[in-house]
Amino acid sequence: MSAAFEVPVTWREALVGLGSPGWRERKQAIARAAQVLDDAEPGAIAPLLGDLLDLLPGRDVDARAGAREVLLHAGARARQAVGARLIEMCRSDSPSAAITLIELLGELRHEADATVLIDLISEPVLDVNIRAAVAVALGRHGGADAEAALLGQLDARSEVVRVHALDGLLACNAVVPPQRVIPLAASPYCRKSAAAVLGSSRSPEAIAPLIGLLDDKMAGVRASAVVALARLDAELPQSDAAEISKRVRELGAAVIPRLRALLDHREGSIREAAMRMCAVAGDVEALAIVLDVMDDPVAADRALAMVVSFGAAANAVLRAAAERTGPSQREHLYRLVGALPVGLVERPLLELLAAGLRDTSEESAVAAAEALEKVGDRECLAALYRAMAHEGPLGEAAATGVAAVLARSGDARDDLAVIVGSQWPAEGALACNLCSVVAALSTPRYAAPLVGLLGSPDPTVRVAAARALGRIPGEHEGADALAFALADEEVLVRAAACRSLGQLAPPQAVTALLSASFDRAAGVRAAAVAALVGLSNPVALARLRAIVAEDSVPAVVVHAIAGIGRSGLDQDLTMLMSLSLSADFEVVKAAARALAGFKTHRATAALLGLCAHERWDVRWTAAAALRDRGDTTAADPLRAFWHDEHDALVRQVLAEALASSGFTGVAAGDSAPAEREP
Repeated sequence: MSAAFEVPVTWREALVGLGSPGWRERKQAIARAAQVLDDAEPGAIAPLLGDLLDLLPGRDVDARAGAREVLLHAGARARQAVGARLIEMCRSDSPSAAITLIELLGELRHEADATVLIDLISEPVLDVNIRAAVAVALGRHGGADAEAALLGQLDARSEVVRVHALDGLLACNAVVPPQRVIPLAASPYCRKSAAAVLGSSRSPEAIAPLIGLLDDKMAGVRASAVVALARLDAELPQSDAAEISKRVRELGAAVIPRLRALLDHREGSIREAAMRMCAVAGDVEALAIVLDVMDDPVAADRALAMVVSFGAAANAVLRAAAERTGPSQREHLYRLVGALPVGLVERPLLELLAAGLRDTSEESAVAAAEALEKVGDRECLAALYRAMAHEGPLGEAAATGVAAVLARSGDARDDLAVIVGSQWPAEGALACNLCSVVAALSTPRYAAPLVGLLGSPDPTVRVAAARALGRIPGEHEGADALAFALADEEVLVRAAACRSLGQLAPPQAVTALLSASFDRAAGVRAAAVAALVGLSNPVALARLRAIVAEDSVPAVVVHAIAGIGRSGLDQDLTMLMSLSLSADFEVVKAAARALAGFKTHRATAALLGLCAHERWDVRWTAAAALRDRGDTTAADPLRAFWHDEHDALVRQVLAEALASSGFTGVAAGDSAPAEREP
């Protein structure tokens, strides 16, 4: 130990502080102790670790917890000391101290420690509680050797050891042959754990013993068997899983009450497994109970899957449930109805959904609209159309529902004409949502009404109409109307018109968008430039260069940079290289992305320069561009950047860039810097 290393004061203060009554003092003591360990010379570490290990058997709970946390911080440096102390404790009469060390060794999880644990669990003279703790630790370690050792303990004389060996096998996801586990299913101590291990066997041989455990007297065993059967049902091939359904249905009334009793279990995994098994058993009546647990999103998904599996048979149960469902359950009920296959929903349930659009709870009304989107028919259109007049989520969901129903009907265009009539609404949510419906139908037949809505006094309707026209393909009068809309007084209308012109790409689009690129509003200019870039018309290049040079708004410049990055011209490469020195990091990132399209070595050099930028996101963008280029000349500089980079995300993409450049010495998942070559 170095004479200059001040252990006596600093270390003793830290050890005393580990047992302090205040949590803040304990945290500070842990930090001080960890720092002393980090600063200690190699020869000083062993005595320090010994002091910490001396605290573990003590009666002071806080000191024990603090010492354990510092030992975990020490990590690999503590392993040898913990292992040596463990052997000593196992040979003494201190099983509780040995168990604490075993648990600590299990958390350190080093491959070399598995050998120590395997040797311990094989000693029948050791205290059974020590061997049980070793089994748990081996389960954390995992691996073929640990699994083999745990399998060997299934024949141990002690029930305690056998139970923990089963739990260890389950923890390390071991696939155990059912014949090794089935004998333990007869033990009152082991059968719960045995059921869980049988569930991970992926073997049809496990089905029969698990079916038998569904009728066990102990609720915990039944729950474990249900979870195991549900896992087998999910993992076995369909031909083998069919045997589960056959056996469960044969039990019928004998097993269904046991399954239903688990539907509201406090543990989500057991609840979801019970729902799956109720579906396997064909227990349609279970849907009425499931409504009470659908606040859990996972249980809700499982409930929807149950309805799908039951098909038309679910109609009667859902009708009966609707008669006694309270306000808090209506949203769940509507979603269950919406899970029925299209065409199999009976008229009373469709009427229930249509009435649900008027529910006082917006969440329930939206659920009804979303259900009608999935299962509604033409008779539901009128109710959905009325709901489109609502602002917000309900009106939007109703519009989506109308579009979906019309798409399923024989002639969507005629149906829409019937529900809207000859006079289209020109203001409010109904008009906006109607634009969304027409956009979803994508038929030129309704281009003319949308053009009319571009003259609406309501600016939100004009925006919706401009957006909708961009989604109607083909030649129609909407293109000219959008060009005129570029003079609208509302900024959002002009921006929407730019985007739609870019989508439609009519002959007049380039001229109109070039004019819009001079708009006083930055949002309109950005939309116009983005649309011009999408059109890839060489006529726009000169204007894009001017925007890069003159526009003061980065959002506009970034779009223009993307455009000139497609030209491949030397003058644009020079401009992009100069932009890589910009003070605005968004402009720099846009330049880096654009440089990826130029194949000359000058572009590679500019991107390599950005790999040393002070901002991590700029470095990431430059590395991603180099990855996409795959330039072999960049391999050596990239390796140097990878070695010096400290940001994990940047290191990952640098590794990918190295791989694309032909260098194989670095993997994308590597986290520690490799040795630099001279």
